[in-house]
Amino acid sequence: MDKRALSAMPRPKAEKRYQVLRKTASGMRGIVAAERTEINGEDTLIINCFKPKGKTVIPWFRTFCQEAGYITQDMTEKKTKWRTAAFNHIVGFCISDCYRTESRLALASPHDGETIVGFMREWRERNRSNRCDAGFGFEDYIYAYQADIRDRKLAEKHRKICEGIDARMELFGGLPEGYQRFVEETVFDEYNYFFYSKKARRAYCTRCGHEYEIGKDGIYYRGIALRSSAGHLKHNTGYACPYCSKPIVAKSEGYGRESLLEVNWSVLVQPSGDDVLVRYFCHSKDFRRDFRHPKIESREMFRSIHTSTSVEYYEWETYTYSKEVRWCYPKSHSRWWNPSEFQAPRQTVLYNTDFDFLRSTCMRYSCIGMFFEKVVPSMRDTSVWIVDNYFNFYRRHPFVEQMIKIGWYTLVRELFENAGMAGREGFRNGRGILETCGITMQQFLLLRDATCGNPEARDLRIVKHAEQRGIRLTVEDLKALRTIRDEGRYDYFDEFLDAMRYTTLHKLKGYLEKQKIRHTMDYFDYIGWLLEMGYDMRNGFNLYPKNFVEKHDEMAKAYQRFKDKEHRANVMRFNRLLEQMRKELREGDPTNLQMQGLFIRLPYQAEELKAEGEALHHCVGAYIDRVMKGETTIFFVRRIESPEVPFYTLEWRNNRIVQCRGAHNCDMTPEVEAFTALFAEQMRTYRLKKEAASA
Repeated sequence: MDKRALSAMPRPKAEKRYQVLRKTASGMRGIVAAERTEINGEDTLIINCFKPKGKTVIPWFRTFCQEAGYITQDMTEKKTKWRTAAFNHIVGFCISDCYRTESRLALASPHDGETIVGFMREWRERNRSNRCDAGFGFEDYIYAYQADIRDRKLAEKHRKICEGIDARMELFGGLPEGYQRFVEETVFDEYNYFFYSKKARRAYCTRCGHEYEIGKDGIYYRGIALRSSAGHLKHNTGYACPYCSKPIVAKSEGYGRESLLEVNWSVLVQPSGDDVLVRYFCHSKDFRRDFRHPKIESREMFRSIHTSTSVEYYEWETYTYSKEVRWCYPKSHSRWWNPSEFQAPRQTVLYNTDFDFLRSTCMRYSCIGMFFEKVVPSMRDTSVWIVDNYFNFYRRHPFVEQMIKIGWYTLVRELFENAGMAGREGFRNGRGILETCGITMQQFLLLRDATCGNPEARDLRIVKHAEQRGIRLTVEDLKALRTIRDEGRYDYFDEFLDAMRYTTLHKLKGYLEKQKIRHTMDYFDYIGWLLEMGYDMRNGFNLYPKNFVEKHDEMAKAYQRFKDKEHRANVMRFNRLLEQMRKELREGDPTNLQMQGLFIRLPYQAEELKAEGEALHHCVGAYIDRVMKGETTIFFVRRIESPEVPFYTLEWRNNRIVQCRGAHNCDMTPEVEAFTALFAEQMRTYRLKKEAASA
């Protein structure tokens, strides 16, 4: 419809007789007038609607009706505003095939009603419309006309969608010559049975297809005794076929076979010009009627087309609009969707073992063959959609080709399994591996020698972080740093790298072992205090005290005195933060936990942290700044019998317990460990409920 020509039509004006009509028709929603004219040579019905406003009547909207469609212009706006809603929706009354409410619309004159009905009847005759909901009033005729227009447009829309899908499906041709044999021998290799009947003295292996005779002293094949006794043949027990020697499940012929319908899926990858086609087949093997000749049926359920820039997904499903079973775009399912094995695969068997045919496609450099050979065997869990997932992964990160070709299989696996890691680690599509990873040749050689040519993402971070600090790592340094446990902190090796600005890694690790410092975080806390207080870190007396425990406690007190001025200024703000945290935990409070004479709570005031550290002889008093910055949270574990006496102090960070220390940094007793494990579980449950409530 030509909106410019429609909007050029003169706007309707309320006539004086509408005022009289408004007074005579109580509860009236609107007044309808109509005119029939030609716009751009096309027969057009204009339905003008006016509504009461105070003591006057003003233009409301006008609907233009033509052969191929309708559109409504909002007359309450000075600027032209178009609306596509149906007439009854705009006015605000219900009308359908079996139910309608009162429209409370009044015709300006009988002639207006005749104009509307006349246009609609002529349109219905031309378009052979036989809707049964027209003929009661002018509103019904308008509704029937607009409903027919919508149905025709919807049908045309879906016709174009289906034609587009069918055009893409023409890319999919026949199956390889040996595909059926692959299904029988490979897809259902593990779905075979050894059927036997001791009464009929016979047995049959569905894998190799050999018949056997069962005698009193063993099993015979064509009169030749085999080294296999028939005495241990039992229904649903493991067995080894006497001929093919492969493990198989024994099944008695006398038992029912109603459930012996096996299902498995296979995946086929094919080229189509520059595109790559991935096809998913559902296969069933039916032993129920004739186990000697099981019926194998196959049907293709999912397809995907990979291009150089995108991917298209299709599934064999009921088309929502036409209710026809055909290829259509995938339906969206809820997270609780639990399909049967006939609807979606739980495991798949890949037909392709050689991907040389990809050389002429957009995936020519994807190295998917090496990916399946070198990377997939080391993955913890492989998805049934791994082929599609890998193609999508390669399309986003073409540099994976470089990593696979130089043997960085562990890094490829990490990138593939952790979505978003490539961006977080700073990889980009460079011309070579050095540009891709942002490293130098010297760093590349260091990674190669220290990791046997197979680095992890963490190894690259160590090398880059060392470069940022101006530290030149040796092969032995990198070997030692890559084995350091994170102890609840991301990239914990950064602490060692910071210390290497003043000492060597060899000396540092030797000191930690000699002093038997199990929790190295204590040492790095100590180093941080010295740095902030301006101590000389080149002095070995400061860096490596003879008695670390005593020096640690001494420096903890000194650091608290050093921070007193700043601390006093922040105490009030810290106390307000504690109060806010208690309010947030008040509903569904996970700290409301009592077990085996223990309970847990947040501090009430900042002074409690200092008192806790002094009583238990550890450094929790220095954690005030971290709590204020939101980096961590401190909880007190107390005995119910003595709630004010410090017992254990717990640090909660990154949704986990980082540490829980008692007097003199002692480890947890079994009772405390069980109590804190239950607390951690409740905290995670509380977090999930809070996230669900805010979603």
